[in-house]
Amino acid sequence: MITAAAVCPHPPLLLRELTRQHDAAAELRAACRTAVDRVLHGAEHVALIGGAPAVPGTTRPDLAGGLPWSLRVGLRLLDDAQWTGPVELHPVADTTPTEECLRRGQDLAASSRPTALLVLGDGSARRSPKAPGHFDERAHPFDAGLVTALRSGDAQQLAALDADLARDLLAEGRAAWQVLAGAAAAQHTPPRVEVHYADDPYGVMYVVAEWRW
Repeated sequence: MITAAAVCPHPPLLLRELTRQHDAAAELRAACRTAVDRVLHGAEHVALIGGAPAVPGTTRPDLAGGLPWSLRVGLRLLDDAQWTGPVELHPVADTTPTEECLRRGQDLAASSRPTALLVLGDGSARRSPKAPGHFDERAHPFDAGLVTALRSGDAQQLAALDADLARDLLAEGRAAWQVLAGAAAAQHTPPRVEVHYADDPYGVMYVVAEWRW
């Protein structure tokens, strides 16, 4: 069963050693630590869900070159929370169809172990002219829908995120959020929700939230 889920972004700046003297991610990192610390209470197992590149021609993530940023950041957040229990990695390629993401979430929810989810994903990266993907007028409405879904605990709205639009907007979290949607839908009761952060300091939308059952 799923006891709780923390949703965090995965910019490399969350790894403190990669920042310079000015820690531009301090507020975001603090929000992530708060969410992760809180959802670990009562869990016996953590499922870490994060986007990973797909092997060309397949929807399978490629881990041959090492862990993707999403999983690296997630593991660091667990280390910072002094989690010593079991962790299962669930990389999910951004080409994974919505139906498959939902099924994977349902499978996680079927576990008999009290499991906390740590879901790593960035919103759109095209929110301003200086954003990594430059500006796209569709970015703000897409992210507004994402934040509304996370703030309201709406699994159906997460499941309805458009995969093609997410790729256009460089929103790397779509598949991971839809795994969460599948797990949440299997709970049969709405989660209690708290959003700790929702901002786009570098033209990329970062959201930190926790869902608890």
